[in-house]
Amino acid sequence: MTTELGLSRRAALAAAAILIAVPAVAQSALAQTRTAPEPGRTYRIGYSQIVDHPALNATRQGFIDALKAAGFEVGKNLVLDYQNAQGNPGAARNIIEKFIADKVDLLAPCTTPVVLAALRLAKDTKVPVAFGCVTNPIETGVLTSLDKPTGTNVTGFYTIPPVKRNFDIILAVKPGIKKIGTIWNSGETNSKALDALAKAEAQKRGIEWITVTVTSSAEIKNAADSLVGKVDAILTPQDNTVASAYDAVVKVSRDAKIPWFSLDVLAVQRGAISAVAQHQYQNGVDWARKVAVPVLLGKDPGTIVAVEAEVFEVHVNTAAAQAVGLTVPEAIVKSASKVFDK
Repeated sequence: MTTELGLSRRAALAAAAILIAVPAVAQSALAQTRTAPEPGRTYRIGYSQIVDHPALNATRQGFIDALKAAGFEVGKNLVLDYQNAQGNPGAARNIIEKFIADKVDLLAPCTTPVVLAALRLAKDTKVPVAFGCVTNPIETGVLTSLDKPTGTNVTGFYTIPPVKRNFDIILAVKPGIKKIGTIWNSGETNSKALDALAKAEAQKRGIEWITVTVTSSAEIKNAADSLVGKVDAILTPQDNTVASAYDAVVKVSRDAKIPWFSLDVLAVQRGAISAVAQHQYQNGVDWARKVAVPVLLGKDPGTIVAVEAEVFEVHVNTAAAQAVGLTVPEAIVKSASKVFDK
């Protein structure tokens, strides 16, 4: 009896010692298997984008809505600190520094300039980063691999528009194009990456690619004017600076009867003829659901392979085509996700 009692006591003490020694591991395992927010806890997200315009705002709204669907609701158990860098990379750095100092539970940088600032500043911290609003993360220096997790505090969501499908529609609407012009901000690495993809596709089809770069939205109209008489069509990327001045592109396009196409579906409602891409609202939903929520629930971001957008929409604007003397083929209209006729 004495021997059995002694063994029982030793076993109990050993078990207690194990529990005392590894509470952090136990807590971590519990967090990683969590399927809902911790009761009574308020989560903090630092969310920043480089400028304010409808496309990025749609992404943010999708992000917020998907968080709410997962149980993280602003005003209840979530504080979403939204900051706009107003097009200033220096301001973007200051914003990220503030988020880190505030010890947010998650950094959610939107657009490549803000993402790059977050990666640099959060590198030696334990603050999780789940980025979004990035095009071609390899070319822009955001990631080194699309197939492997980072092994750090970083993961994210990115989208590469299907450039080939866009060109198929462009040439169906206006066959025989010989020259296409584009406009983008030379300071936006995401636009540079998209420009390279579009240029390569144009060259495959024997089309000359003419690039005009700008540094601010105030330069957009002059840039568009410079393409008049030189190109058969204009194709703009998902560029934040250009998106903030779509009205200028519309005016030049309509006045000169040059068809304008885009790689941004929200540009179609503004006056572009067509675009094939992921809708920015859906971008925000998928970013939150597939990346941000798992991290908030305790999953190590360094184990999550960055997620690529898979849901693409085709938007066409038949009125925009008619305004420059063109017609969108009926087959494209019927297959489109959304059709605008005003």
